[in-house]
Amino acid sequence: MSGDSKKLAAASLGVLVVVAVLPAVLLLSPVSFGGGNTSRLTAVLTFIGVLVTASVSLIGLMLNSQTERRLAQEHADQQRQLKLDAAMRAGQLISPTELGSAHPAAMASGLLALTKLDYADLAVALLVDLWAEEGEEEQKRISDETAILVIDAALRSTSLNAQLVAAELLCRHAANLSVSQSLHWPSAVDGSWNPTFRPKTKLLIVEALVRMAAASEPNEGALRSVAVRLYGIWRDEPKASVRGCIGKLIKVVFDRLCQFRHKELVHGIQMVTLSDLERAAESAAENPDSYLNDLSDNLANRLKEWAPACQGQPTTPGALATAAG
Repeated sequence: MSGDSKKLAAASLGVLVVVAVLPAVLLLSPVSFGGGNTSRLTAVLTFIGVLVTASVSLIGLMLNSQTERRLAQEHADQQRQLKLDAAMRAGQLISPTELGSAHPAAMASGLLALTKLDYADLAVALLVDLWAEEGEEEQKRISDETAILVIDAALRSTSLNAQLVAAELLCRHAANLSVSQSLHWPSAVDGSWNPTFRPKTKLLIVEALVRMAAASEPNEGALRSVAVRLYGIWRDEPKASVRGCIGKLIKVVFDRLCQFRHKELVHGIQMVTLSDLERAAESAAENPDSYLNDLSDNLANRLKEWAPACQGQPTTPGALATAAG
């Protein structure tokens, strides 16, 4: 029983006690009948009526409150059961059939359905076995684009474990993705950042971006995409040590972007200018952790080797979208 219910029950019991005892005290005492005081007796009876009405009202409130809580609990139980049933049906879409593996479209539908049902942790866990790694194209059961949608949902979820698994998968498959393709990068971290990510999740996402860039076709559009994504991380990251590492990476990108004639990068409704990138580049600093510092230097060197080759505009489908970062 909740605190409110206990208070209502105590109040109702108190009123009932008063209603039961007070009339006897008032009516049986000499004061009540002394001198045939009819007005006093009338007042006592009126008071008793008020107490009875208040008691009935309190009891009614208590019963109504209990009924509402019971109905709310039943509704919540029904919703949970419906979500569980839907998740089970989504899982059946992924399960192998008598003819072998489920159809890729069915598996994609099942995974995405799980993310919509707030089972992102389960969806990203299943993705581990369904998303082929490098050299396993013949075994691919889920497309890169579908996998990125599942990863995006996991990164947006409140499950810290789902976020970590999603970041690990993104880093593992980064070399097979294109930095110029929006469908190959989760929108949750596309020019934006969640500062509540765990440290390991943050590092995996940053490493994934650098690995993906180094494996992508070098052109100005790809460089712009990397710049905007790195700047989004730097801008929203509160920890100075992390911002210092991101500053190293931005410095490499900034130096190369300065050699192009385009000085502004649009991302959504935001405008990232070279002066913004310059300010971020100036924050480059050594990490107090020497191991992390060496790793960040290694990532910066990868970008430094890739960036000079970025020239010309992309010619692949979606090239126009690179103008928006």
